[in-house]
Amino acid sequence: MQNTANLKKAVAFVTVIVMICAVFAGVAVYNSKTDDAYAAEETVIVLHIGDAVMTVNGEGREIDPGRGTVPMIAGGRTLVPIRAVIEAAGGSAAWDDAAQQVTLTHGVTTVRLVIDSYTAYINDAEATLDVAPTTINDRTMLPVRFVAENLGFNVAWDETTETVTISSLDQQTAEPAVTEPSDNTGSRMLVVYFSATGNTEAVAETIAEVTGADVYEIIPEQPYTDDDLNYNDDSCRANREMNDESARPAISGGVENIEQYDTIFLGYPIWWGTMPRIINTFLDTYDLSGKTIMPFCTSGSSGISSSVSDIRSICPNSDVKDGLRGTSSTDAEQITEWLTESGV
Repeated sequence: MQNTANLKKAVAFVTVIVMICAVFAGVAVYNSKTDDAYAAEETVIVLHIGDAVMTVNGEGREIDPGRGTVPMIAGGRTLVPIRAVIEAAGGSAAWDDAAQQVTLTHGVTTVRLVIDSYTAYINDAEATLDVAPTTINDRTMLPVRFVAENLGFNVAWDETTETVTISSLDQQTAEPAVTEPSDNTGSRMLVVYFSATGNTEAVAETIAEVTGADVYEIIPEQPYTDDDLNYNDDSCRANREMNDESARPAISGGVENIEQYDTIFLGYPIWWGTMPRIINTFLDTYDLSGKTIMPFCTSGSSGISSSVSDIRSICPNSDVKDGLRGTSSTDAEQITEWLTESGV
């Protein structure tokens, strides 16, 4: 009887051990699956101009439930009612009615914008918008590219289908290795830039620091005022110039001995989807045949590709590289990566 009792105790003990192991194994499997799912998680939001429904990872959702508000294009920029987009991306939006200010937060980044103001704040650092936030049918409409990119997302625009795709894909992948740029010993470089509000100047200065290039600022003979840059006013100077393909604003001063330079970094803000007419003035003034041109721009919403195509048309005998779209916070590492990719 004693042996039987001992055997029962042993069997019970082994059974308990097996059950405990099974429980912990199940937890381990669950955690592994959860971790894998988290690692692969990404957010992809797709919006169409004029469509009140967006998709979030393939699932249709109303952008402005019950109101039917749709993304729209104003002044060449895409404006959207941003709250649902930001919340779908894992961020938050807060509205201050007294200050007419919206605060958007994602992770450690906060973006503040004020209705009808061209000044935005990214973690309290000032930035200049191409188009001011506005209110349409009691809904706050914000420039989607500026907001999303400054909150750490990728933004792609398909002009054919008028589709905006916001993605966090690059945030889930490993950082690429940074390769040192090629040796430019003996190559003379010049950074040429036009900066209406200071954003392009910041990128130009970073490029000069990384490359050791000389710097030339394009200064308009007639400086641009705030009223000149009020893109919401169809009759403002900037809009008049961009609507006139023959406009060539005069430049104060010039570049001496430009023939000594092999590589020209050419920087500008994006106006109406391309470069300002004063850049055409510069390109008409100097013969850049045989030189490498490295375009770079700053923009709150538009990309650089259209302006690069325009430069290639104007300078068919130059090696015009793919451009860099930067911001006032573009750093040396990003510049170095661009130089490496361009083979400069």
